[in-house]
Amino acid sequence: MRHRLKDGKSGRHRDPGTVGVHMDPTQAGSLVYEALSAIFTPALPEAHRIVPDGGQEVAARFFDVRRQRPLSEPVRLGEAVRAVVHGRPKDIQRIVPGIQAHFAVDDKGFRDLGHGEQDHELVIGPKRSTEKPQPGPE
Repeated sequence: MRHRLKDGKSGRHRDPGTVGVHMDPTQAGSLVYEALSAIFTPALPEAHRIVPDGGQEVAARFFDVRRQRPLSEPVRLGEAVRAVVHGRPKDIQRIVPGIQAHFAVDDKGFRDLGHGEQDHELVIGPKRSTEKPQPGPE
């Protein structure tokens, strides 16, 4: 029989469906956090820490990615922001399409942390226009 710790889990073990996201505290980063909070349910009430590639602990916000809500308005992001996404590969595969629905996402690679978890480095930027240019007068 397995017993859970009364005081919670270690920094490496999260509930299934939970992904940590760290972004630098810029205006663009705040806008992406706000959009993520509207798309996914925040999983923990306060910021916790993750250790991205480089070994320094940073604050991260955690989201429950098992259910996704659509946004009713487009999110206008002025500049790209780097993000570290921390969690199980299956859960990271859930959050990336949710982000891509509203922003351009470039996955710069990942680091395997063991215990079935990874850190992915993402560059989240303004959504590229999908409209085709109208032909001009000739």
